[in-house]
Amino acid sequence: MSPAPISQTAVTSTSVTPQVNTPTPAPKNFDDMFHTKFMHIIQEWKNDPTRGQLTQKDRKSFIETAYSETDDSFFGRRRLSDHEIKLQALTKVFYKVLAEEPWSEDWIRAPDVERKLSKFEMNKDTIALAADHGLLTPRDAVKAAREAALKHQEALKEHAKDPKKNVKDLKLSRGPYDEIEIIYIAGTVSSTATNKIDRENIYPVSVSSVANVLQNHICRDMVRPFSMAERFINCTDVSELEKMRKFACDVCDFAPHLLDNDNVSLLVVLLILPRSDCCKRFENNGIRVEGSTISHRKAECMKNKMGWNTSELKKPYDAFASEFQARVRNACNPAPRTRVNKVKPRKSVSMTPGMHGTPSAYSSPHMGYMAAPQVRTGSLPGVNGYSSPGPSASRPASAPRVRSSVGSSAAEPMDLS
Repeated sequence: MSPAPISQTAVTSTSVTPQVNTPTPAPKNFDDMFHTKFMHIIQEWKNDPTRGQLTQKDRKSFIETAYSETDDSFFGRRRLSDHEIKLQALTKVFYKVLAEEPWSEDWIRAPDVERKLSKFEMNKDTIALAADHGLLTPRDAVKAAREAALKHQEALKEHAKDPKKNVKDLKLSRGPYDEIEIIYIAGTVSSTATNKIDRENIYPVSVSSVANVLQNHICRDMVRPFSMAERFINCTDVSELEKMRKFACDVCDFAPHLLDNDNVSLLVVLLILPRSDCCKRFENNGIRVEGSTISHRKAECMKNKMGWNTSELKKPYDAFASEFQARVRNACNPAPRTRVNKVKPRKSVSMTPGMHGTPSAYSSPHMGYMAAPQVRTGSLPGVNGYSSPGPSASRPASAPRVRSSVGSSAAEPMDLS
């Protein structure tokens, strides 16, 4: 094949290529894509002349709409690996957490809520103290405790700016929130069953403890849920796994309302702790919640909150939960190392008399006639001056055994055998 002919009109000198303004590529990260879509929805809302005040319901709707569009663009229209399928399921959980903000006091129900739903009640021993501070419901008490804790933290930050001041000089009152207590009443099948629950056996918790768990919710400062999902999937650091387990345990002990079937925090906790551990912690606090109840709550939450109403849709979450629970368990409760005792091989010893070697467990048999050992008459019980045939027959069973060297006592002559 001959080379192509050179055109006579070709330009031999280097030509300058004109700069073209290329559009900015769309963000490849899920959270960046979500942020772009969410801000676009917010801008459209602002441009609407008929809009009203932005409500919590509007915010939740905007987040869910932006997430749905991002999920379709990021995960849709392509075949996903097992890793991506799990990542997609966890991302949906954490975006639901972002939309609903389960750490809000609004999730603490009123005392007169429907019988099937769980609730907090004021501990009868601290009702008077709470009433003196105008706190009549558990929700009001927890909210006040949380606000007081935030003011306390802000005061400490301001005080820390001046190194000359001593923290001890800063007199801050913690208020009555360590003494005001509430108890958790699990939902039952009837109001009669709820009334029969023995409140005396339920361990009360201070409202400051509940407020602390809500304030330090593992997702409260989360702004990138996709990154949070990646953090869970890729986490192998022992200290990080221990922090996650502590959060889950604190929820069971101090904020059990986060494990109700309408609170998506239930799915976060069940990623970390198995159902049996949650029930044990409930039982230790005097709260009776069966394992089947936890499973029912989980199924209801998956169906109503996540839209996972088939086993195929639930499978990615369940598969990773089992894997991650084992990872947490191995990190926080490692199995004890089995000690292997190495047995040294025993050297063979000749039993022939006169041969030197390593002594065996039993001495060689004596050869020939041997006289009986001389025993002092009267010093030891016996017949005809000889000791009794059994070594322990003449000694009472309760008599203590005194250990001494052989032949060190006149009553115990040296054995010459």
